Amino acid sequence: MPGINIGIDLGTDSITVFVEGKGIVLCESTAICYDAYDDEVIAVGNAAGEMFDKTPDSLTLKRPITDGVISDFTVTAEILSHFIDKICKNRVFRPNIVISAPSGVTALEKKAITEAACTSGAGKVCVVDEPVISALGAGLDIDYPHGVMVIDIGAGTADIAVITMGTVAYNVSLRTGGNAMDEAITQYIKREKEIDIGAQTARRIKHTVGCAHKRAEEIEMFAVGKDHITGMPKTFEISTAELYDILKEHVNEIFHGIVSVLEEVPPELYSDICTEGILLTGGVAKLPGLDTELTERLGIKVIRAADPEHCAAKGAGYILRNMKKLEDHGYNFRSKEKVE
Repeated sequence: MPGINIGIDLGTDSITVFVEGKGIVLCESTAICYDAYDDEVIAVGNAAGEMFDKTPDSLTLKRPITDGVISDFTVTAEILSHFIDKICKNRVFRPNIVISAPSGVTALEKKAITEAACTSGAGKVCVVDEPVISALGAGLDIDYPHGVMVIDIGAGTADIAVITMGTVAYNVSLRTGGNAMDEAITQYIKREKEIDIGAQTARRIKHTVGCAHKRAEEIEMFAVGKDHITGMPKTFEISTAELYDILKEHVNEIFHGIVSVLEEVPPELYSDICTEGILLTGGVAKLPGLDTELTERLGIKVIRAADPEHCAAKGAGYILRNMKKLEDHGYNFRSKEKVE
């Protein structure tokens, strides 16, 4: 097909773009900032993401992806258009795009993703299930009749799937992920310490002292928030033990989601999974001890991918180099005319 080939991991918090022949060319916030009075675009991507919790009334900041699904079609198309224009510049042919989506999205939601990409300037679009694309990005061979289990945990969703013969055979998509964990941290600190903090501070706490498995050594950090009573700045201390208790509920939800999928698979696929282990991908896969905690509770080895955050984008790149795999596994490129 003529035109540049692009792979996009369209996430709740970030958008990662792979260009054939160049690799990953950008990873930015899935955010856009408008002038509140005339809807003029002020900033897109990281520049907009840095404004969260800091914008005056004259600016409107939006994140159009909720739990891995498009909640605002127009805004999503505008963000995609910005990055597609940035990559393609003045090329004559419209780009061909492979884009990832949670395996639990409906046909209507996949259509919305395709429409958003086409509206933003794509010539042809193929939406691929995220567990499939992440498995390929992690280097797994998923073509033969063998069971592969992938847990892809991003900001908005935890996608748990069993893949065989290149397609998703069993899956569940949970509306939990990094953002839900950040919100749990925010609510805990407000409830237990009477201090208000923003999403960025909660994320920094999670990355610094967060854990899914009890650490041998305790780690503490200091952060600054706003006293809930007086409204004055207040410094507080928080430890890994506290974070373990805060995040335990979300780890439990992921664990039960895995069990629910394993209960559905036939013995032959279950045996394959027990032998090969379970692949852990997505940004939340980097949470310290998550692979260890799940391994101990499941009795099956859970292996974190080498670069979990970029598996989907790398998988899109793999597909772009092997276009025939899309057709072999039932995925097809669709143009704007075919969507409408």
